[in-house]
Amino acid sequence: MKKIIAIALMLGMMCGVAGCGSAQEESTSTAENAAADTQAPTTQAETEAETESQSEAETEARTESVKTPDTQFVLEYPEDMQELGFTEPVVMDEMPKRVVSLSTAPVLALHELGANLVGVPVSTVIVWPEELTANAESVSFSVMSDGDFDFESVLALEPDLVFLASAAKDTAGAALESLGLTVYYVYAGHTVPYESIKMQTEVLIDAFDMTEESIAAGEDIMSRFDELEGKLSETQKLYEGKSVLVLQSNSYQSHYAQTKEGTLGSMLDMIGFTNVYENETSSLAQIDLEQTLSYDPDYIVSVGSGSAEYQQELMDKAFESNPEYWNCMTAVENDKVICLDVKYISSTGINVIDNMTSLMADIEACMGE
Repeated sequence: MKKIIAIALMLGMMCGVAGCGSAQEESTSTAENAAADTQAPTTQAETEAETESQSEAETEARTESVKTPDTQFVLEYPEDMQELGFTEPVVMDEMPKRVVSLSTAPVLALHELGANLVGVPVSTVIVWPEELTANAESVSFSVMSDGDFDFESVLALEPDLVFLASAAKDTAGAALESLGLTVYYVYAGHTVPYESIKMQTEVLIDAFDMTEESIAAGEDIMSRFDELEGKLSETQKLYEGKSVLVLQSNSYQSHYAQTKEGTLGSMLDMIGFTNVYENETSSLAQIDLEQTLSYDPDYIVSVGSGSAEYQQELMDKAFESNPEYWNCMTAVENDKVICLDVKYISSTGINVIDNMTSLMADIEACMGE
């Protein structure tokens, strides 16, 4: 009987121990589940805190890079301009308060960077933003006839910095400097390649990064260059092996050819085309009819001084006036002649980004026909 009682007591104790084990496991599991339930919100909070911390760090870094009012304004020359002899930067005690540009090339970048443009050139190539023209005087200036220009009209705008095409350095530039004005020279015209535009934009951004707004604007501009170049890497595969003749027309009887160093020529080169015209001495020259016939390009891209429709009419007249000549070209025979708007004829600075995008669309439409 004692043995039976002892066994019963032992079994009871074993059951008690087993019950405690189960309760402990359940308690541990409940605690683990509770921790798991609270972990997700904690992780999210930590992530938000980390993101906020990064944002604050970026803002702090940007604020630290903002130049103080007494910081000197230094506008360097890009590498290609330095190779032409423009090596001395423009240095001023403070950021210029009144800027006049007699060249279309830097206008849009200066406007986005917050420069106070009080004078901009009249342009047949681009329409300036309304908010720009509302605050700036229109100045009619031509490098080709700068001897007739009223330089006093620029002086009347009281600029502390004037932008001018480098081709006018010895004429208009000398006159402006003799009036006591500070002049910065830019590469402008029909033969400015993409890389030059980008380099010029970078030095403008470096000089005008005086406020948080201008720093942000500069970052936005360069991000658009990066986005464009990402697209170009894809288009180059599509047009690889395709040849092109780039024509710039004065009339239906007068045409010039651009190398890949010309404004439009450089754009087509970046898209992926092979330019059939080469010239080591000039990126733009009047065509030699016999020599041009031997190029036999897959495409002809033509631009002039008017709209794309006007240029098409001009080229149609050229073809009709000398069909025996033009019809010998594969591009004309296959109707692969693309006529473009005047906006492609010369550099308008950062507008090259929009022009490249629309050019790719025009080329794609032509290839799909």
